[in-house]
Amino acid sequence: MNMCTLLYVETRNITFSLPADLLRQAKVYAAEHDTTINTLVRQLLQETLEREGRVRAAADRLLALADRGPYFTADPGSIRREELYERR
Repeated sequence: MNMCTLLYVETRNITFSLPADLLRQAKVYAAEHDTTINTLVRQLLQETLEREGRVRAAADRLLALADRGPYFTADPGSIRREELYERR
């Protein structure tokens, strides 16, 4: 038995203006890909916002690493050359 769960997501209609040539190209693209301009716009917005979220998360991780300080705290001038090349 196959079960399917449908989720209701509230949507709102918006109106925006596009240059006529861009709209024509979008209609052709949508038809060639068996989709709608509405779906294209929704997907582009979702991808853009998800990418932005990933960028922010990566920046937060990088800043958290920077806040913890360097991993190597010894004064480089205090290390002898022999110690650097000593086999362990």
